[in-house]
Amino acid sequence: MGDQEQLQELHDAYVWEVNAAVGEGRPDLVSRLADDYVDRALELLTAGAPTPCGRGDCAICRQPRPAHGRPRRRGWRPVGRRRGR
Repeated sequence: MGDQEQLQELHDAYVWEVNAAVGEGRPDLVSRLADDYVDRALELLTAGAPTPCGRGDCAICRQPRPAHGRPRRRGWRPVGRRRGR
């Protein structure tokens, strides 16, 4: 089975599950299913992709990367004065 067929089957299964969750009034489940769908679709798309170092078993290269580059800063951050004033 090719990648396109696997993605189509995954899509069809999740559409059915999301529609059922919407019908039951479960927005929490809809959100969880949407997140899970993205993760599983990415796994299908990247399966068999070579790792940057060339070793197929490299644990470092297989780690997930942040979706938006740098992680956001969290917590309180003081607002300082601008220099030169």
